[in-house]
Amino acid sequence: MGAFRITQRLMIDRTLFNLGNQERKLLDLQEQLATGLSVNRPSDDPLAVRRALNGRTEISKTEQFLTNISTITPTLRETETSTLTTVNIIQRANELTLQGINDTNGQDQRDAIALEIDALLESLFNEGNHITDERYIFGGTRTTAAPFAATRNVDGEISAVAYEGNDQRIEIEVQEDVRAQINATGEEVFTSTSPTSVNLFDTLIGIRDELRAGNTGALDARLAELDRGQSQVLVATARVGAIENRIERIQASHEQLIVQFQTVVSDNIDADFGEVIVELNAQSNAFQASLDAAARVIQPSLLTFLS
Repeated sequence: MGAFRITQRLMIDRTLFNLGNQERKLLDLQEQLATGLSVNRPSDDPLAVRRALNGRTEISKTEQFLTNISTITPTLRETETSTLTTVNIIQRANELTLQGINDTNGQDQRDAIALEIDALLESLFNEGNHITDERYIFGGTRTTAAPFAATRNVDGEISAVAYEGNDQRIEIEVQEDVRAQINATGEEVFTSTSPTSVNLFDTLIGIRDELRAGNTGALDARLAELDRGQSQVLVATARVGAIENRIERIQASHEQLIVQFQTVVSDNIDADFGEVIVELNAQSNAFQASLDAAARVIQPSLLTFLS
């Protein structure tokens, strides 16, 4: 077997090839420092890129759920505030009705109580037409027009209230294949027709008018209506509160998921600056050593010019 001849040209080609490899490694490390990424193109590590892209997709999806939650949270809070205000109105109406039943009060006192009941009726009507973010919160899916319309007598007092909203639920996706109801309708809160519930507007109108008529015997039944009305509003308040608590738990879960997915993305494509700097210094030294060796290998000689 013949000996393999090492020529000057072979040595030069091999030296230049090795220098090219060293330079590519050096440029790759410099790129990692510049971009902060250990993977700058799919060909660098296809599997890592796939895992990172999947992580980013999940982050984007989860961030959309968080955006949905941030959009509905003000409506839920305003709904809860409004229903609690309604409970306060009912409690005050109950106190005034008890005063009106008291036989120690004359008709003048009952007329004065009726005026305050009428003011409570106006407050209740305003709560029924509560607006948040330019939308009526108790109209079902009919959010751009007032859900309650009042009929007024010649003195401008409310004599009847009609519900013009609907009973449709507004739902929004807060999790994969999970939707949450974000509204309470005016019908379920204020004008329920259930046998165990009441129309709160009719109740307050009745209390006002019966006080003015001196019909105190009918007020006992109105007190029972107020109790049932308070219960129906509290049920609606509890339902909204339960939705809020559920949304808060889902929100916390989403925030944790985003941190986890960010870790997945970072672990797969982010550069470890400390490690890259160490490798860059080592590679720079190796490249410099290669350059020194190459200079000795490919320097011109008399034989080079004679060959």
